[in-house]
Amino acid sequence: MKKICLIGGSGVLGKHFVKQLSQKNELHVADIGLKDGKKSGKLFTYYLDLNNEKSIEEFFFKNKKKPFDILINNSAFTTEMAAKKTSAKDIFSSEVFDQTIKINLKGIFLCCKNFIKYHHKKNIDQRVINVSTMYALHGPHHAIYKDENFFSSISYSTSKAGIVGMTKWLATKYAIENTNFNIISPAGVFNNQNKRFLKKYLDLIPKKKMATQEQVFSVIKFLISKNSNYIVGQDIFVDGGFSAW
Repeated sequence: MKKICLIGGSGVLGKHFVKQLSQKNELHVADIGLKDGKKSGKLFTYYLDLNNEKSIEEFFFKNKKKPFDILINNSAFTTEMAAKKTSAKDIFSSEVFDQTIKINLKGIFLCCKNFIKYHHKKNIDQRVINVSTMYALHGPHHAIYKDENFFSSISYSTSKAGIVGMTKWLATKYAIENTNFNIISPAGVFNNQNKRFLKKYLDLIPKKKMATQEQVFSVIKFLISKNSNYIVGQDIFVDGGFSAW
């Protein structure tokens, strides 16, 4: 049984990850929307604020007696959250940019830092998976967001691009010690988006379908398996062919 730490378990993907990972593993889920407690025999929850460096270190420190085998960084200040603070007319909001970078990039940096500090064991098979987005390295088609009540966030894309660079640096540093760092970059996941947006969005996707939670999780499942032991520092796109254009 693996001991897995999932940072971010309350979103569209996070909830599905919790459901799947808790079936055969000891799962520790940390999220700002959770409280410390034991949900079931193998599922533990924790309050974690990625805005707070002390909160992050305390979480990893109190679990150090039995180190995590796997760390999955899935938490993020999303475009939906950004939309509540600003509008498409104010996409260059410094406040939103600073908050997004602090949570999405610095917060995940601190999670990786404290995983290495308190849980990393040389020559024991460990994995770190950082969740990014297809928009980290591929610019969005802004026209598809016209007339919608949501938009593609420059701060979100920038923060996730930073995660890609950070993960590759960590991958080359710790591969020799058998800790593999990798990235997954999903496309949009179906979550009852309106038909008007879906038509515009799917015109850009060769598969003509949005990603499902399970399709994204299947890559997580592979990356934490023994079969992925030689995969290091890769950014795996789960995007229905968008990045192949």
